This record gives sequence, C-alpha cells and structure tokens, in this order.
Amino acid sequence: MRVDELTVRAATSADRELLAAFSCSSGEPWEDLIEEQVRGPLIGRYLSTPPYFDGRLLLGLDRAGTLLVIGAHHIEPTLHPDVGYTEVVAVALEARGTLVELPGGERVSLGHFMLLTIFRQMRRLGRHRRTFVRVDRRNARSLSLLHRVGLAEQQADPDNAELVRRWGELP
Repeated sequence: MRVDELTVRAATSADRELLAAFSCSSGEPWEDLIEEQVRGPLIGRYLSTPPYFDGRLLLGLDRAGTLLVIGAHHIEPTLHPDVGYTEVVAVALEARGTLVELPGGERVSLGHFMLLTIFRQMRRLGRHRRTFVRVDRRNARSLSLLHRVGLAEQQADPDNAELVRRWGELP
C-alpha cells in the first residue's frame, strides 16, 4: 500500500461505531486489553481530554474507509518536563502484515507508520523531544517495533509489573 492510499485523521464522536467493531486481538492478553479499550472507553477519554493532556486519537483508514490502524498519544503531565506518551498503537487483525510504502521507497508496517505519524505530530505540537510508551514485557513484536523506531531504553514500569517503559528521543 502506498502512503497516499492511507488517510490518517483525528477521531470524532461519529467514530464510536467504527471503533466498537475494531478487532486487533489474536487472543494474547495484551491484545485483548487493547481491543477492549479501543472498543470501549478510549474514544470517550480522548474526546474529553483536558487541554493540559493535549490528547490525540488518530485513525488510519484505507480508500474504502476500512479502519486499519489506531494511534493515541498525549502529554504525561506527572513527569517533568512534560513528555509525550504513546498510549495505543493497534493494527486491525486482518491488516497485519500490510506494508506502507513511504515517499522515499522505504516500506514499513502499519504500526511503524502510525508511530512515525504520532512522532511527527508530537514535534509539530512542540512537545519535549523525550518520549515513551508502556508495553507488556511479553509482547516481543511490539518491543521489536519500538526498537526499530528508536525507543530502545527500557525501564520497569513502577505501576504495573507486567509492563515496561520504552524511552527514546523523537526522530
């Protein structure tokens, strides 16, 4: 898929039904949790995000309007300086393995593409260059992706022993 065949836009309240039908879990516990969030409270949280969190929920759709990938990020105000936190990147189960051809010819996965999109948006918003994500420590596929996009510094998550934090600088 070429990058011009993919539309990324902000979610609106009209997208609740679209998100309620989104499927990204193959049965792994971390995928089940993300799917539950996407189908339920995620959109409400982002549509009602207080301004100081600067939350963004992005949807990636193909030309037919099929939802392929979701990304959500906001400022983590409990850390100083405020840093960008990518809360969710989820690829639709039927879209796994889809590659996006970038303008320079490089081909990346939909998840990689969404992370690059989020990082570009964070830079445009003037966020601090240091950023992080939380990921289940058993999720090898996501850990590998995070390493490829430059989030390689790993720390234990102080709030949840099943998670790790991956830190890096915005490209």
